[in-house]
Amino acid sequence: MNRLETISILLAAWLAVAFEVSFNGFRNWFGAQVSLLPALMVYVALTSSLPSVVLLAIVGGLAQDSFSANPLGVTTVALALTGFLIHYKRDIVLRDQIYAQVMMGFLGSSLVPACVVLALTNSHHPVPLTARLAGQWFVMAAGGALATPLIFRLFAQLTRWFSYQPFPESHYRGTGQLKRTRF
Repeated sequence: MNRLETISILLAAWLAVAFEVSFNGFRNWFGAQVSLLPALMVYVALTSSLPSVVLLAIVGGLAQDSFSANPLGVTTVALALTGFLIHYKRDIVLRDQIYAQVMMGFLGSSLVPACVVLALTNSHHPVPLTARLAGQWFVMAAGGALATPLIFRLFAQLTRWFSYQPFPESHYRGTGQLKRTRF
């Protein structure tokens, strides 16, 4: 885990929370706000180390809970649980394939709200389980599934921009010996 990767992940989490807070278009169009943090957690869990997963869960979860009606820390636990589960099984996931990214995005974006609802149901803030809640859950899961490949492409582009690319090796060696003859 290098510094640039950590800073870009935390900046992306901050931008994702700021986007959710300031843009209500998805909430007006679909009836639910699409959360980008679970899709970002899927990317981090599949490509980064465990400290990055924990850092994103803490920073992103607390930032999202500070702007929502959830008790502080509920989203942090849900993001951490999702990140640990995906990180634990990341060796069997074809993370470079788009369909695998979409399916993992759907899984992560459906698991985080389910964990939040489960935690809220067992607290002093019960959530009524209705058909409207199931529709909102599906919209959030589908939005996260579509956002996950875009996040993979965005971070791949950032990696190309800000890291050294390997220089292609020439088949002509500069250390070769030259044999000189008269003719």
